[in-house]
Amino acid sequence: MTATLQATAFVNIMTSRISHVLADDGRTLCGKSGWKRHASASPIFPMCERCTAAGAADVVPASTARIVVPEGAPRETWLAERGEGVTASEVWEIARGGVKTWRRILEAKMNGSRFNGTAATRAGSSREAALLDEAADEVGMVHPNGALWAAADNDLHRATPDGIGIRSEAGLIVVEVKSHEYGWKLDTIPADHLAQVQWQIHVLGATAGLYGFEVRDEDDQPPADGATWIPVPRDDEMIAWLTYRADQFIAWREAGCPEVDDLPDEVAAALAAWAPTKTALDAAAAAEKVTNGAMKKAAAALPFADRFGAVGMGEVGGFQITVSESVSIDDAAWRAAEPEAHARAEELRVELAFLEAAAKRKYPQITRRQSLRFQEVESV
Repeated sequence: MTATLQATAFVNIMTSRISHVLADDGRTLCGKSGWKRHASASPIFPMCERCTAAGAADVVPASTARIVVPEGAPRETWLAERGEGVTASEVWEIARGGVKTWRRILEAKMNGSRFNGTAATRAGSSREAALLDEAADEVGMVHPNGALWAAADNDLHRATPDGIGIRSEAGLIVVEVKSHEYGWKLDTIPADHLAQVQWQIHVLGATAGLYGFEVRDEDDQPPADGATWIPVPRDDEMIAWLTYRADQFIAWREAGCPEVDDLPDEVAAALAAWAPTKTALDAAAAAEKVTNGAMKKAAAALPFADRFGAVGMGEVGGFQITVSESVSIDDAAWRAAEPEAHARAEELRVELAFLEAAAKRKYPQITRRQSLRFQEVESV
């Protein structure tokens, strides 16, 4: 698409309050003149004198993405086109999963999703419009989105963000909203939701995202104080990883879904050495778990073993059972004996929890640890 058409495609789904769009060649398109370029644009504030005098002060970036399925198209069309590419809602599973996960996702794409929603998901969906209205208070301009978009650099990278917004200092942003049932505990963005927003940012060519969530009460009503809103900065490293894994999935599909990956020689050699060792270790661990329980049960019958442990030696080896103790507060006894002190402690615990939750969002310290699991080859 040309810069003009890219800009117009985006503006057509946005509110008519937008009067200027910054095209990808750095020049301004004017909505008051049929989205034509200004003949003489200021490099600092590229608007024509007529529009400036009229008070038009909204210059927004054009999206470089393409609309694959417009809003209002038949759901069958939307599902078919969605199945052709990698979407935001599945990219986390694709990125984290292996061949088994990929095969399951591909089968769902080929056969169509059998998930028609539950009472909980339908209740959440019914709150989407209200949450997007609330998002406008955070951003300034948000338009609900029902279109399926494809990234400019790869037509199979696709996404349908809940909303598309404009923030003066950040430009184009994607908006994702969630409404959770009573009992939802997380006060941050779950990892799969974060990946979803980052993928939407990638597909739309946005500079950032806005994630909002609410937790409905026991009567399934929204919270009186509104949703929680979390800005999501663009994470180019995560986007690069998601793109890398999505492209691997697409290549695997186009190659006929081979059962094994084309691994680098060094990785393949290390796997060939580790896999049989790991398989033997797992079998031994399963057998030891059974005999371990029997050993503990037999040794528990020895005098004083329940408090002080036991030790013994046999012809094949020995055993030693140790007992450790920990001390905690008998909460029920404390509440009964000192109700006022207990109530004050509960208040302090709640206050501390809120302070720590806020601090965790503001001053996050991320620790990463690797773990290694064995996967059986799946034959089909």
